[in-house]
Amino acid sequence: MKIRKRIETILAFGLLALVLVGSGILTVLDRKGDVYPTDKHKIRLYGEAHGSELYYGIEFHQWQAYYDQGYRNLFLEIPYYSAAFLNLWMQADQDEILNQLYAELRGTQSGVQPYYAFLKKIKANCPETVFYGTDVGHQNQTTGARYLAYLEASGQRLSVAYQKTLACIRQGEEYRADDAGNTGLSAVREGYLVKNFIESYDEVGGNVMGIYGSYHTELQNPERMAGQLRAYYGDIISSLRISTIAFGRRSPYQLGLSATGIVFLLMLLLPKLLRAGGRQPRGYREDGVYENWLLRRFERAGQFALSSLLPFFVATEPRIKKLPEGVFFEYKILLWGTAFFLMFLYEGHWLRYFFSRRTVADFYRSFAGFPLAGATLPVLALFLLSLYSCNLLLLAASLIFGVGHIGIHLQHYRAMKPAVPQTKEK
Repeated sequence: MKIRKRIETILAFGLLALVLVGSGILTVLDRKGDVYPTDKHKIRLYGEAHGSELYYGIEFHQWQAYYDQGYRNLFLEIPYYSAAFLNLWMQADQDEILNQLYAELRGTQSGVQPYYAFLKKIKANCPETVFYGTDVGHQNQTTGARYLAYLEASGQRLSVAYQKTLACIRQGEEYRADDAGNTGLSAVREGYLVKNFIESYDEVGGNVMGIYGSYHTELQNPERMAGQLRAYYGDIISSLRISTIAFGRRSPYQLGLSATGIVFLLMLLLPKLLRAGGRQPRGYREDGVYENWLLRRFERAGQFALSSLLPFFVATEPRIKKLPEGVFFEYKILLWGTAFFLMFLYEGHWLRYFFSRRTVADFYRSFAGFPLAGATLPVLALFLLSLYSCNLLLLAASLIFGVGHIGIHLQHYRAMKPAVPQTKEK
């Protein structure tokens, strides 16, 4: 029986350790996809989901902030000739050029009104913006052909712009031949994205912002555009997913009403209130003979702190948000879920006690492999919840409460065990 209990305890704490380590590793790996821009980064890439009104709003505010700092060159995942038309439109009094571009984009991910509005806001608020298109050729028969015709009509058939337009069109044809599944993903396209970006950036230099599909902006992947650019330019390039900005950061100390904290307190207090109502275990002594005064003060100080803090820190709430790419969450939410699972086990421990003979042996039995379940389960749950919230005040309160609460239970268990016959595990 003792061997079985030990195995159960090892398994219980092993699974708990696995959750702790796993959530930490997954969180670190997830954050590796983002490199936040700093002063050393001259090339600042942002990865989007095309066609999202939410993301276009974030991108505009980001570009406007950079524009106010002196940025003027905005790199986009569009063909060379589409960017050239946008630059002509920026100098025009009317919107005919933009309207024609927009008409030719219909049916694509960017052929949506929020993208049109995004460009309009740039012209109205950042009028000196210069667009650079570094993608392969799309809309070759419409936009590409129109730009070639425009260059011919303006006597620029022998110009660099004309040659770049022809090259961009050829790149698009090669990419479509390579992308037999019409997925939009191709090593040929990725190579041209890199080539075109380098040519454009070497031409302008300085600080630039780039907006591309998040598939292309993975710095850690040497097969993607951003990964290859990092290998070429080194540490002057950053990459941040717009989804990360949209998901946002929450301060561990933001005040508000926490439903999680309130539920935790109720789950902690309800069994104790029921026990106080005439359901004390037979043989339990309340005279404090076996209670260390310091442990008692730790327990009560922790109880007071947790009761004061848990309901009012919203960092304990689960963070899940629906974004254009899907449902987003932080992997450390595993800690939140495990904390609640431990609290349900805690309630299960009390439920078993209330339906038992309610002896001291029943009161101090292990549950699901956790010894002294009435003390260890809530303390472990509170510890995980405080880790999830990254709130040092909650963490300190949980540790103080844990030292006192587990310590007192252990003292009572050791002192009363010889006087009370043990019930058999069912």
